[in-house]
Amino acid sequence: MYFATNPPRLTLPSEIAEEFEQLNEASPLHLFALVDCAFDEAFFNERYQRGLPRQSLYADTGLSALGAAAPHLLSAPEGEEAREEWLRQLFAACEGKPMISIIASVLNAAELVRHLRPYLIARTPDTVEWPVRWGDTRVLPALLDTLDEAQCSHLLSPLSRWWAPARDGGLVKWDGGVTSPLPGDFDKLPVSDEIFANLVDTSEADAVLTRINDSQPDLLAMASPAECHARVARHLRIANVNHIHAAPDREHFSVLALTLADDFTELPTMSGLLRRIQQGTDYGSEISALPDEFWQEAER
Repeated sequence: MYFATNPPRLTLPSEIAEEFEQLNEASPLHLFALVDCAFDEAFFNERYQRGLPRQSLYADTGLSALGAAAPHLLSAPEGEEAREEWLRQLFAACEGKPMISIIASVLNAAELVRHLRPYLIARTPDTVEWPVRWGDTRVLPALLDTLDEAQCSHLLSPLSRWWAPARDGGLVKWDGGVTSPLPGDFDKLPVSDEIFANLVDTSEADAVLTRINDSQPDLLAMASPAECHARVARHLRIANVNHIHAAPDREHFSVLALTLADDFTELPTMSGLLRRIQQGTDYGSEISALPDEFWQEAER
């Protein structure tokens, strides 16, 4: 499966371990790994078999039927060297999948699970409910960027730091309030229609790239996964502006983004095409009518 993320750089476990020791020295903390086993339901049987404590975030919730596909909170061992080795083993076991993030918190495991559970299912104003898979490190940054300030502050409040691999393989992190949180006033995350739409929009590029990988995987070998994602996400925004709304047309436009020069939409012929589509002409007909000269000029 194609995840549109570069492999995490090999130094991430030691970087996290070093930062945690500094934080822990200033104020005692617990260290956890959050592992989204929807990417690998056999993870605990085949790739990670240590006897350290772990808890399913879906246990005793409406998502408990998902069983082994749940996100799990794993407790770190005691000792600086043991923690760093544990992190290295975990990152290696995840094999580059965007399924692991690391949390330093003032809460113990049971308290942290209770704190996180209300954020597992979102509820829109029309009472539609849907699971939010923020154990997926492609989803987590979008969620934290999209939540309103009060919700984001509450989610992060008992955390000292939350680390995750970035799309480019580097390290992204969020600092929290390092306080014991007040109980939330919801059992399912209330989100506005605008927040829901933003989360859907930010996930579209990943979905499009997965479909392209299923049909034309060779196109994705032309650049790094992170670069492919950036190109497709940027051109989907261009598609929005130019009223390209049908899913097949958006996927085709994304293929152009991967195969043509990055500035192909600025070429006069394509600029004219996009203006006509804004006025209501058919995307497929316009693309079919492009002259050979355009394809030569737009070649990557």
